[in-house]
Amino acid sequence: MKESKKSVVDNIKAERVPYRDMWLVLFYFLLFIFFAWKVPFVIGALVLGYYFSVILSVPYDYVLKKTGKRFLAIVSYILVIAIFVYAIASFFPIVINQINSVIQSVQSASLDLDLPAWALKYLDEFKSNISSFLAQLIKYVANILPSLFTMVVLLIVTMAGVESIRFYFKEKVQLLFIDDPKYGGHFVVHFFSNVKRYLRGQVLVSFISASLTTVGLYIIGVPSALTLGILSFIGGFFPFVGLLLTAVPMYLLAFTSQGLKGMVWLTVMLVAVNQTESWFYGPKIQSSNLKIHWFVILLSIFILGSVLGFVGVLLALPILIFARDYWNFYVMKLRTEK
Repeated sequence: MKESKKSVVDNIKAERVPYRDMWLVLFYFLLFIFFAWKVPFVIGALVLGYYFSVILSVPYDYVLKKTGKRFLAIVSYILVIAIFVYAIASFFPIVINQINSVIQSVQSASLDLDLPAWALKYLDEFKSNISSFLAQLIKYVANILPSLFTMVVLLIVTMAGVESIRFYFKEKVQLLFIDDPKYGGHFVVHFFSNVKRYLRGQVLVSFISASLTTVGLYIIGVPSALTLGILSFIGGFFPFVGLLLTAVPMYLLAFTSQGLKGMVWLTVMLVAVNQTESWFYGPKIQSSNLKIHWFVILLSIFILGSVLGFVGVLLALPILIFARDYWNFYVMKLRTEK
């Protein structure tokens, strides 16, 4: 399914826009969004399965290219999967234990301060609100665990069958179009190639950021630095939101192990890593992969996240890439024909 950008552009220039296919593509897109809204855990698992299949193919292809030995590439593939499983499996117990620790610290904190009665009253209410919020957070995590388990099962199944799915889709994709199946096939190939190119570039960006984060956590003295580093690597594939989600357990562990000093140093470290990524290696690696303004990315993530939840965050960048490619393949071509 690999095709050069130049050949795709040549095909766009050489052919007229198939009008019915243009509306069909839009219908398929809206149908996919509908399913993402109605069955988010299923669609989220499928999307994550595709993401991880692309991510895991990077070390596999690299080892195979360098050594020429397939069994070593398979070993690297299995090793990366094992690391991911370890990080995800240990994430929830770590977070829940740290939340419980914070609740106990808040509840046992002494407020024997030389303050007016009204100030002590507000501090007591603040303690109660913090404890209630953290307890609700634990309850929420416990309630969604069955859905998360279903999502993980679907994720594993999708990752195991992604190659067969890709082969089947490659053979049947042209059946989705009426007027010009070849032109429609070019659009689909171009779209998935752009998503894949972005993900493969993000592997390197996230790896560098996660490595710096892990080293920084070790220096600060935050426990479970390796697990948190792996989670930050995964979070790197979801701009802005991934950083916020992975920062929560980091701050919990920094607070319970180092107190306020640890939280301050953690903030300095996270800002330094984020700014280094944003101004140095990130743009150089991804300069030709996305070419979408950061504000548009941020806005789409928050809008889709508020409408579709977590699956909206997963789909934000692919939807932006789809919109750009749809505009280039169909709308712009239609304008040039008038």
